[in-house]
Amino acid sequence: MTSKNQYLQQAAVTDFIQQLASWMDGESFGEHQFKVRDKILPANYDRDFHASTLEEAFQRFYWNGQYFDDSQALLDNYRTRLRDSLQRKDAELLLRVIDDVLLWGSGGKVIKLYTYNRDWSAHNQQLLASKLQHSLDILQSEDPDTSPFDGELRMNAGFTKVYALTGDQVMMYDGRIGAAMGYLVRQFCESRRMMLPEALCFPWAPGASTMNRNPSTELLHFKQLANRSRFHAEWKIRASWIASEALRLTKSAWCQGPNGLRRFEAALFMLGYEIPIARRKVLKQRSMMGA
Repeated sequence: MTSKNQYLQQAAVTDFIQQLASWMDGESFGEHQFKVRDKILPANYDRDFHASTLEEAFQRFYWNGQYFDDSQALLDNYRTRLRDSLQRKDAELLLRVIDDVLLWGSGGKVIKLYTYNRDWSAHNQQLLASKLQHSLDILQSEDPDTSPFDGELRMNAGFTKVYALTGDQVMMYDGRIGAAMGYLVRQFCESRRMMLPEALCFPWAPGASTMNRNPSTELLHFKQLANRSRFHAEWKIRASWIASEALRLTKSAWCQGPNGLRRFEAALFMLGYEIPIARRKVLKQRSMMGA
């Protein structure tokens, strides 16, 4: 993949970063509505989700029985434990906290992805600290060589959260957040009547339900993550670069401070719950292109 400077200097990337910063500052990206279908929610949680700004989406965050502040306190605890056990190279403590993060990421459910990652971590316990550090070195590099993610290192919807909590300015990137990034790129492209630049083709993945998470239209096609570790790592890196640059430019208080990236992720997490299908918009765009 290209270096950070090469990637960020591409015209489409620069323009999208500027637009993302404007959205962070309160500009509307469009109307986004859906029905929250989760079985267990607080009695006062409005299941009719509506947001037209990133801050509105952030304010609706709820995951695994917690609103953002309580969730962030838990993540701060995980971060401290991850960094401490990594620094001490304490394999047992590292395995324990990674297990906690993986379970949190699965919503507290012992699903296949959780057990898959848990078993891999246990099997690699004695090498876990070196593998985690090697992964962070790549993810935080300005000129990353991602080839170790072809087999030696691990990247998926579970481990992306481990890396994000342990590293600096490393974004959580799973299928749901990828879907939200794709949706925002879709809004960006359609507002400019432009085709999808390869540099902004953020991949997505379906959830466990039948809700749509594919941001593609007939004119704009986004690829799927599809359990490709190196591919996943590369887009996680690109998303981190873009998010960090946009957060540097924004003036809005809601996503400032040490947890600014986590707050932006929370907004994306809510947007990515369900992606609207833009059939009517595509037909209108087609007719304008043919005029």
